[in-house]
Amino acid sequence: MTLDELESGAPLDLAIIGGGINGCAVAEEAAARGLRVGLFEATDFGFGTTWRSTKLIHGGLRYLEHGDVRLVFESLKERAWLLKTRPYLVTPQRFILPMLPWTRRPAWQLRAGLSTYDMLALYRGVPSHRRLSRGRLREMAPYLPESANGGFSFFDARVHAPERLTLELALSAEALGASIHNHARVTRIAEEGGAVTAVEVTAAERTYTIPTRAVVNAGGPWVDAVNRLEDVPAPEMLGVTRGTHIVVELDEPPGHNAVFSTAKSDGRVFFSVPQGDLLLIGTTDERYDGDPSEIRPVNADIEYLVAEARELLPGYDITRERIRYAYAGLRPLQKVAGGPEAAISRRHAVLDHGKLGGARGVYSVVGGKLSTFRPLAEEVVARLNPPGKRAVHTGEPPAGWRDSLLASGLPKPSLRHLRVYGAAIPEVLALGREVVCEHSGAIAGEVRHAVRNEHVVTLGDIMLRRTGISWAACRGLCCHRAVAAIAAEEAGWSREQVTDQVRAFEDEVAYHLPTEESLAADHFAAG
Repeated sequence: MTLDELESGAPLDLAIIGGGINGCAVAEEAAARGLRVGLFEATDFGFGTTWRSTKLIHGGLRYLEHGDVRLVFESLKERAWLLKTRPYLVTPQRFILPMLPWTRRPAWQLRAGLSTYDMLALYRGVPSHRRLSRGRLREMAPYLPESANGGFSFFDARVHAPERLTLELALSAEALGASIHNHARVTRIAEEGGAVTAVEVTAAERTYTIPTRAVVNAGGPWVDAVNRLEDVPAPEMLGVTRGTHIVVELDEPPGHNAVFSTAKSDGRVFFSVPQGDLLLIGTTDERYDGDPSEIRPVNADIEYLVAEARELLPGYDITRERIRYAYAGLRPLQKVAGGPEAAISRRHAVLDHGKLGGARGVYSVVGGKLSTFRPLAEEVVARLNPPGKRAVHTGEPPAGWRDSLLASGLPKPSLRHLRVYGAAIPEVLALGREVVCEHSGAIAGEVRHAVRNEHVVTLGDIMLRRTGISWAACRGLCCHRAVAAIAAEEAGWSREQVTDQVRAFEDEVAYHLPTEESLAADHFAAG
């Protein structure tokens, strides 16, 4: 439904603010259970925390350290479900855990923790852990320090495009009857008599008043900012931390194994994860009190990540010059006073504003992690007493996706790149197989498919959160004008609009995926 139709129609049963993975999952669950749903995202689906994560679907091995067995079990259950139902998006990932002089736990404790991890997973979806001798570790990971005294291997999973997983949920919600809108900012939550009555939504320079019986604030890092839009604002709920990553290009592709360790300087969890021919390294965990919209990496983050990567991965000779770009996201965790950032629970909470002195019918979702969106959505929707039964999620992946891809005759980079489309692969191929970006392997059919079917508004939507071209070493700057020309044919953009879209994309990628040189320049200017 259009925003005009929502404004003039009967009240929604539920208005959802925020189109990250949690908001889109709530929309799908609520629509499946018979509720009249509207989803409003200020920027684009998956734009916030979802898009800028480490791209892992993990059970939370380190959460065992804090005794949160229930969260680990839930996460591992969801990991198994995603591996089964989304094999084109979520795949097993082997991690190497080396025993180093600065490893915080002795080998027997790590072995016990990994055994517990395997047991909680019920051995579903991935192999169990293995002990690695010093010699075997050197064979598998010669880039690790000479001081590594053996270690372990274990499996988790990675999601190749969390933004596309989010989009799938949004489009599924739409197919079930939800009305989904990106680039539609909620500017007020109205109430009357102590209960929510409407949300005001601004899109394309017009404001709509949309009646609703309930509101779920799934704004992620923007939860507190959204709550300030209430006539009677709720208390602050978030304790936000910044997680920064760098993406580096090595002399040779990094292979398939990821590394899980701790930072030498401060004991934080530290990852290196292959991302195609590039290597993703992270992450930091710093408290952040600024405007969520202004989040980006800072020079101190880059210095920390490079220094720790040189300690953990000396064989890769990682330097600032190898960085192709960096990015930073925010973890919307529950507000706590004091204590280390890494110890703040990743468990979600659903807060009823009516019980906190605010409007009845308004709820906020705080915390959570990428792999637990489904139980979170079920808990949120259960609060609304929906008329339908619990939603039934398919347990089978789309048929034939792999065969369609392999029969395409496209080069290997394109095959690897296109797998994330799953059931849509045949349509994407039919819309044009010419390669538009040699770095990512993206093809023209992706652009046409995105404009026709995936709620595209800007060139940035296409490059950053539909095709994923900008995750390549080129950041999409080798082909964005060609992509804009294809998009213009489909969307009817004028020459002036194309110019504006190209300029806006260049600004967006420079801000959100800055190069090492630009961050160093920012630091020098600030100093």
